[in-house]
Amino acid sequence: MSLSDLIKTRVSQKSYIEKKVDLDMLEELLDVSVFAPNHKMREPWNFVIIEGEQKQLLKSRYLEKLPEDQKEDASKKLSKIFVAPVVIAFIMPLSLDYDDEIEDLQANAMLVQNFLLLANEKGLSTHVKTPLFIKTDLFKDVLDIEENELVTCLVMVGYADQRNNPKRRTPAKELIRYYK
Repeated sequence: MSLSDLIKTRVSQKSYIEKKVDLDMLEELLDVSVFAPNHKMREPWNFVIIEGEQKQLLKSRYLEKLPEDQKEDASKKLSKIFVAPVVIAFIMPLSLDYDDEIEDLQANAMLVQNFLLLANEKGLSTHVKTPLFIKTDLFKDVLDIEENELVTCLVMVGYADQRNNPKRRTPAKELIRYYK
């Protein structure tokens, strides 16, 4: 499949079949994904891969630390994410320099896009999630994320039970402003 086709056929998938995802393959995809552009070669990323029983354990650890009135809503949100066989947390170090942090966040976004396209090429389905709770100290604590790190997103990974069709996009020609 051409790169153009991979980009155009990549969709966010919310439902998956119960089929194990090869962790070695995920590692290979991440090994290629890290070739994303990044300023000053800071390589501002690391990953937490959550699968199998660890998904439920993580969910339980997170929920038990929440106030009672927040547990039901949080449980629903986590269940929607952990429906995938694998969830990857993409993590970047925070910087004291605002410009560096913005550049690092952009580099992370490019790395995630690389990963999504490579996963699509291998027949995997994905869905990027950025729920507010990933930025909380509680969630970071449960995942053993350092205080000076940011979870940029969670990516659900698995095999789709039924592939979604790509949604229509606004043609770029309708969005371009030329200065001649």
